Order: sequence, then structure tokens, then C-alpha cells
Amino acid sequence: MARPGNQGGTGRLGSRLRELRESRGMTQLRLGRSLGVAVSSISSWESGAKLPPLTRLADYATFFAADATGGVPPENQLTGEQREERLRLKQELDRLRTTLDEVRGPAEAEAGQDFWHFPDGGPVLIVTGGLSEKHWSPLGTPSEPNFLSLARCADLDAAVELFGTVRAANPRSEVEIRLENLGDDDLRAHLVFLGSGAANPWVEWLTAEWPVRQVPDEDVPDGSVFEIDGERRLKPGFRGDQLVEDVGMLARIPNPNNIRRTLTFCSGVFTRGGFGAVRCLTDPQAKDRNLAYLHDEVEDLDRFGVLMRVPVMRHVTGTPDLQNPANRLYEWRPKT
Repeated sequence: MARPGNQGGTGRLGSRLRELRESRGMTQLRLGRSLGVAVSSISSWESGAKLPPLTRLADYATFFAADATGGVPPENQLTGEQREERLRLKQELDRLRTTLDEVRGPAEAEAGQDFWHFPDGGPVLIVTGGLSEKHWSPLGTPSEPNFLSLARCADLDAAVELFGTVRAANPRSEVEIRLENLGDDDLRAHLVFLGSGAANPWVEWLTAEWPVRQVPDEDVPDGSVFEIDGERRLKPGFRGDQLVEDVGMLARIPNPNNIRRTLTFCSGVFTRGGFGAVRCLTDPQAKDRNLAYLHDEVEDLDRFGVLMRVPVMRHVTGTPDLQNPANRLYEWRPKT
């Protein structure tokens, strides 16, 4: 079993990861396959170019404590001695990473760990489309004494879910849910657009140069399907008249009106897809795994897009697991 070595300064994390790999006589390629990550990630972690996510350090600890030869074994398959070794090794690696976080500064460290943290402290607007008037609830009518503006929100579940996460991750920032209407100053904020171009016209305007667009489809009268390069179309799945699978999109690019800030898109054919895209990085049970995948595979988290399978089970929207290749329907990297 691997034993913690003598630790020095902040440069020891990459050295320690390399030491663990070489203690097994493994190449970076072989270790990457065992951990389920790209060889470029192993190389960047060992060189110190990038910090591995905490979830990946946990995989390192499990893999090397168990003397595994294939993939990372489930923790419940470890012996008592292996569990003790795993805990000792994980604490060592976490401590080394924490030291590096302290050197880099809390803002940079937090930004690397939370997709929804915006370290510049700028305002964040969560922009959702509005329901057509025929779908308003009685409380969405302005003349109603108990009028609620959010009763007209087309993606209310996603907006409420995201607001809490963004507010908690950015306590010094102004965070607001906005229904479509944006002014000139608003366009320079961190913008998060919810819903498809059919419900949120800002989405269509800002994604005009992407390989992915949302378009009407005669087979899906109440939603907008995803079209790739003007040819392939991704559609939701039904069992009878029951929706069992939607398609969600999570994407981010720099804000062209203020390149220090970002535009993020969470959309679906139906509202289920957009909600699943939001939950992808807010669900406490799944966000760390999904963020670990993005850290491993995406060079710049301010320039990427992914279409994902969003399951709907007994009317409950499931959270996509991006570690599962079957859930990643299409990925792209916008040009700089």
C-alpha cells in the first residue's frame, strides 16, 4: 500500500501524485484510464499547471490504498485496513491542495471549485422567459390584487433552484431574477439565461454563431429541439404521451459586452431539460462529480457547451451524471 511521504512546501502535491503513480510503475496514460480521466489531466496535475478537484483526490486515495489494478473500486469493497489507508492518504492530499489554495488566494481557489462563483463580485442576473398569456395563472395577471410577477416565469423551478446557489456562492454580489427585460447596463453583468429561444428571445440572439441552435419541430409542437450544424436534431423521448427524457444544454461564453464577465445558458426542449441542466451543477449529490468531469475535460470553463440527456422518472426530473458517456449527447468549444 502507498504510504504518505515526507511533505515539503506547496509544490509537493504534483510531486506526490507523480510519486504515487511511479510507485506502481504506471504511465500517465494507464493511470488516466484507471481513474477515468484524460492523460492531459494527469500531466497537468503532476506538473502543477492545474489543481485536481477534491473528488479526484478522493479517487487517487481509494485507488492507491486499495492496490487496485482496474478502475477505482467502490469504498464499500475496501477492507478495514484499506479504509484506514485511504483516509490517511486522502487527508494528506487534501492538506497539500489546501496549502496551494492558500498560496493562490481564497478568491482564485473558490472560483476553481464552484462553477457558480464569480470572483469579480459583479452583479448576476438570472434571466428567464415569460409564459404566454394563455398560460398565466390568475396571480400572473397585473390587475390581480395578489399579483406575483414570477407567476409568469416560464422556468420558475430552474430560476429558484439557481438563485439560492448563486446567492450563496456570491454573498457580496447583487443577484436578481429578471423576466426578459434587460437594459444597457444589465447586458454587462454576469448573465444566466434560462429557457429556449422560444421562451427567452435573448438566447437566440446570443447563440447565433454556435454549432447548436434550438428550432421548431413538427414532431414536438410545444418545445424547441436542438439542431447541430443545421443537420442532426436531438429530440426528447416519450412513452405514450408521457415525457420520459428531455435534452438539456449547459454552456458558457465570455460576455461580449464585458469580457471580464460571462454568459451562461441552461436550456431544454421543455422546462425539464433546462431544470436538469441547472441541477447538473447545483445538486449536492451530483455537482462535485459533474464539476470534476468539466475540470478534467474542458480547458476553459468560460468557453464550452454540452448537450445532455435529462431523465424524467414518474414526473421527477433527474440530475444528469456527466461522468456517464451515455448522458453526454454533444460537446463543443466556442472559438475565442
